[in-house]
Amino acid sequence: MGDTINNVVTKVDVFDERVCVLGEGPHFDERTNRVVWIDILGARVLWRALDDHGNPGDDGGEIAVPAHVGAAVPRRDGGLVVTLPDGPALIDLDGTLRLLGGYGHGPGIRSNDAKADPAGRLWLGTMAYDETPGAARLYRLDPDSVTPVPVIDGVTVSNGLGWSPDGRTMFYIDTPTRQIDAMAYDPTTGELGERRVFAKIEESAGFPDGLTMDADGGVWVALWGGAAVRHYAADGSLERVVELPTPQVTSCAFVGPGLGTLVITTAAKNQEHDPAAGRTYAYTPGDVVGLPVDRFAG
Repeated sequence: MGDTINNVVTKVDVFDERVCVLGEGPHFDERTNRVVWIDILGARVLWRALDDHGNPGDDGGEIAVPAHVGAAVPRRDGGLVVTLPDGPALIDLDGTLRLLGGYGHGPGIRSNDAKADPAGRLWLGTMAYDETPGAARLYRLDPDSVTPVPVIDGVTVSNGLGWSPDGRTMFYIDTPTRQIDAMAYDPTTGELGERRVFAKIEESAGFPDGLTMDADGGVWVALWGGAAVRHYAADGSLERVVELPTPQVTSCAFVGPGLGTLVITTAAKNQEHDPAAGRTYAYTPGDVVGLPVDRFAG
C-alpha cells in the first residue's frame, strides 16, 4: 500500500515559458536575485531574475555549455561549477569555462544531479546514458582538490541530494530504487555513516528525481513520470502532494524573498504532444520556507 494524503495541491503557476528538453537542478542565488536551472540535454544553463515582489521578472538569459550538463552549483567566489559528462568545470557568467579533474570512467556515462554541502564540498553523481544498472557512482569533490573521489559505487541513476538543517543527515536518491535514503553525515569531515530508508515511493507514483529541503527538515521530491512533487515531513510521513500538468517532473528548489516559493522543473523529452512539458513552474506553500543554497568553496 502506498501513502495516502488528503492535502493535494492542483494549482501551480508557470514561472518560465522556455521549454527544456530535460530541465533540472534549480537554485536561487540571493546575491544576484536570480533563479538558475539547467537543460541537461539542451546543454545550457538558464536563469531568470526576480522582481521586487519575488515574481519572475523580464530579465532572463542562458549560457551555452559545450556538452550535456548534469548540474550547475553556485560558488562562494562567484560563478558556477557545472558537471559535464567527464567531470566538473568552473564557469563564469560570461561563459568562460575551466575544466577540473575528470571522473576517469569509460564512455557512455554522464553527470547527473549535484549539490554543495553546508561546508562547501561538492557532491556529484553520474548515470549511464542507457541507465545500465550499477554503472554509476556518487562522488565528492573537496574545495582544495580538482579530482572527484568516488564515495558510493554501484549506483544506477544518481539523483536528488540534500542536507538536514543541522547538517548531520544527508538525503540521497538512486532513482530506480524508488526510495529516498538518509545517511548520518559528519559536516566536519564529509564522512557518511549509517544509511536508512527515509521514504519509499510506490510504483504507481513514478520515480523519485531531484529534491530540496525546507527549514523544518522536510523533503520535497520531484516524481518523474508521476506529474507531482511530494512533501515528506521530517519524520518521513507524506504531508502534501503538488500536482503538475505534465508527467516528467524533475526537480525543485525554494526561491525568492524569504525562500517561500517552490520552483519546479520539468522535461519535454519524448513529450512532443504535451504543451506543458519542459516548462518551469512555481508553487507557494504559505506555511513553510526553504534553506539558503549551499555554495561550492572551490
